Amino acid sequence: MKKDTFLLYITTFITATFITMLISSCVTYMALTDTGLFWHVWPRNWMYAVIIAFPAILVIKPIAIKVGLKITGWFY
Repeated sequence: MKKDTFLLYITTFITATFITMLISSCVTYMALTDTGLFWHVWPRNWMYAVIIAFPAILVIKPIAIKVGLKITGWFY
């Protein structure tokens, strides 16, 4: 695996991990009626969120770059 490809995968995984940690913890906490269950429910929710977010970010990133370049071209 080339260094650039590895860098893309590892930074995407780190980004997905931290973003989903924040979002899933907030959503899980707000959704629970018994907040004492938070530490039993949240880790599983976080795992599912990372599994979904990692490939989603990899797929969306090239599209976001193309759209971003087009928008930037309008202004500069």
